[in-house]
Amino acid sequence: MSRGIDVSDYQGSVNWIAVANSGISFAVTKATEGATFVADSFSRNWSGIKAAGLVRGAYHFFRPRSNALAQADRFLDIVKLETGDLPPVLDIETDDGVDAASLAARMQTWLDRVEQVTQRRPIIYTYPGFWERLGNWQQFSDYPLWIAHYTTASSPWVPGGWRTWTLWQYTDTGSVNGVPGGVDVNGFNTAKEGTTNALVIDVQKRLKHKGFDPGSIDGTFKTKTKAATIAFQTAVGIFADGIVGPQTWAYLADNTPFVNPPIPKPPTPPDPPMPQLPIQLIDVMKHYQGLSHQIDALQWLQLHTPDDTLREFARRWRNQLTTTTSIEFVDVARYYQNLASQNQALTWLQGQLSDAFLEEFAQKWRTLSSAEPPAIVLNKAAKYYEGLFHQDRAWDWLQRQLTREELSEFARLWRNP
Repeated sequence: MSRGIDVSDYQGSVNWIAVANSGISFAVTKATEGATFVADSFSRNWSGIKAAGLVRGAYHFFRPRSNALAQADRFLDIVKLETGDLPPVLDIETDDGVDAASLAARMQTWLDRVEQVTQRRPIIYTYPGFWERLGNWQQFSDYPLWIAHYTTASSPWVPGGWRTWTLWQYTDTGSVNGVPGGVDVNGFNTAKEGTTNALVIDVQKRLKHKGFDPGSIDGTFKTKTKAATIAFQTAVGIFADGIVGPQTWAYLADNTPFVNPPIPKPPTPPDPPMPQLPIQLIDVMKHYQGLSHQIDALQWLQLHTPDDTLREFARRWRNQLTTTTSIEFVDVARYYQNLASQNQALTWLQGQLSDAFLEEFAQKWRTLSSAEPPAIVLNKAAKYYEGLFHQDRAWDWLQRQLTREELSEFARLWRNP
């Protein structure tokens, strides 16, 4: 079961890099409520979740007394889903005094409108006691279920004719690095080889709809389903492990057919050599490999940059209105993802530094230690491993280049005390 969190304005400012480093793989943030309300934290969280490499989603808190179509259109105006995002979420946990029949009809209006525009069947979030009080409706059981049920059991109570759950909110007082105070923590119902349940049927149907043959639609994750999953993951360019976690499911949840996988693009030519003076800070971040002379140069830059400049750069890098803390340039290099906001912050910093100062930094940056080769060193790659997607893909590629004998010898040396 993969872990995720959901947040709203209540959590305040979230450090999404710290959240990702704590083992969280997905996050859902509140976007809208009723026909007019937009969460203050949505824009910041929406970009921050993606920048941290997490699978992201957005939810709408449904107000039964407000016009359902207006609520759907407000959500669609605010949330612009991209490939790989989770489907929209309808949070239904209050009736606002509306009778059950009217509430069901208004929910259906929201669900139909959002599915039509996004081409993703929305997720329904609720809790068992509330759903039972409404009459334990059965007509919504074709929608993915996100159930809030705080229990010590190994699985939640599933009401309403649903045969299984997709997301399970199992606590509202979780502790996760990067989130101030308590936070909702959720599990994703991962499917992999050997799994047998209704969720596998859903996965098999989605694979077949995308043009990948999972074998029999029987709810058992067998070898053929795993092979189809790997083929699909490879086609969309995500880590191909044959396991349907939140990232793979998010790609499958897009209803657009995927019958003809795209033809792989030719290899991208290597980046040109770094330009000589004046050095460009954006190029520095692009070429960072964790080598000792690079770290030394960045630490020198940190030490000799004025504190006010460091704080202003940190504010721009974090895309915050204010900040009281600076940022380590080594961390900037490690978490650089070529995002527009990051490049804007680096361009601003470049303009604050004199040519003479940049020239001295460039000399330190380009002075390679004689004991350190220019190519990547595997023990340094392991040291800076953080479970990021591109890192996993690189290790997977290297694994395939080695023979069984080489891997066996490596394992023997690795395990020798």
